[in-house]
Amino acid sequence: MSGDIATAARKVSATFLRDARLMMSYRLMFLLELIAVVASVAGLWFISKIVPASAAFGGGHVSTYFDYAVVNVAFVTLQTAALQSFESSIRNEQVFGTLEAILSTPTRVSLVVLAAGAWAFTFSFIQVAMYLTMGGLFGLHFSHINLVALAVFLILAITATVPLGVISAAAVVRFKQGSPTGFIFNRAATLLAGVLFPVSLLPAWLQVFSWALPITHALNGIRGAFRGATLGEMSYDVLWLGAATIVLLPLALLTFRAAVARARFDGTLGQY
Repeated sequence: MSGDIATAARKVSATFLRDARLMMSYRLMFLLELIAVVASVAGLWFISKIVPASAAFGGGHVSTYFDYAVVNVAFVTLQTAALQSFESSIRNEQVFGTLEAILSTPTRVSLVVLAAGAWAFTFSFIQVAMYLTMGGLFGLHFSHINLVALAVFLILAITATVPLGVISAAAVVRFKQGSPTGFIFNRAATLLAGVLFPVSLLPAWLQVFSWALPITHALNGIRGAFRGATLGEMSYDVLWLGAATIVLLPLALLTFRAAVARARFDGTLGQY
């Protein structure tokens, strides 16, 4: 068992290093990604100067728009990584002609697809750290943060969103082209998940769609953790995300395995 774990760790590490080196080789793009964080935080700070503080931003506690929005924008990057990293990695393997070779090795299919997100999530956490660091320079408050609650919601945010990215990767294997899943969910998050404005401002019928998005509950919990709320006070969001993980993750992995099996049967695994 320990040998299997060590082998899996080496494979994940190799995938991580390959993706990291590939991104670092495009230094200008890497730099622009970090500059975009600074520009985004500065833009939110200027917008906050014309938006009065409100209890709607703090879950019943008066909070500034900047504190509300910068936390949301920072942590929604995790959703972007979850939705796009698996799809883009599998698509690249198709185009480079390496997907069939990788899936022909003894490596489990689930490990192949999940390892594809290792670097993307690492870079997302770098972005989150930059958002929070810049936010602190512009006045974001950290004095009441509940680190335990924050850690729990970070884990749940990833585990509840990763299945959607894996399903998107399965669509790439099956249909040989990019899936619109990432675009749809990222746009839905911007409009419906309370990233730039509270969900309570939406019409009641749109709030139903907001409730169905994992990122809505993840951001609720993360904002609550920054206010010092306990897991007990946010138990509904914890249970929602936990249930979504339990249901969606096995379903997503089965979907990806089925897509690979069908491509092998059709003889199209190496096509793109």
